[in-house]
Amino acid sequence: MIKRIVLTLLQFIVFIALLAVGGNWDAVNLALEMHALQQHKPARLLVPVIKYPMGSHILIANGLIFATVLLVLILLFLLLRKKLHPWALLSLLAFALAVCLGFAMKLGLPPADSPEQTLLSTPLLTPEDAALVDSTPVAKPRAIASL
Repeated sequence: MIKRIVLTLLQFIVFIALLAVGGNWDAVNLALEMHALQQHKPARLLVPVIKYPMGSHILIANGLIFATVLLVLILLFLLLRKKLHPWALLSLLAFALAVCLGFAMKLGLPPADSPEQTLLSTPLLTPEDAALVDSTPVAKPRAIASL
């Protein structure tokens, strides 16, 4: 049982590492090009960068491709050993968790809407502030933007 947990954790860490390296694959290609220019040789790219614009983010799909290829290799290895049942599910779980965590780290989590945050975002206008902004006196404090 401990062996399954440790190997699943190691697979998760390797999937996250592949997602991180593949997500920065344009920097790896840039480093290889710079090294080739210093050696006065033509630059050879290992794998081209595959980019997808997604809203205000640019997703580089190389990490997802690398992790998926590793998952297929793991599943083929397990199929050849005929030990597919418990290990395949754990490998798929590690892959799915790594991809979810990778997307959450890349895209960010959505902001939580709570009443405390909405109160912080709507400043109150006090009589002293109103006197500075406008010459007409204000009888009581009121919200600038009402919800």
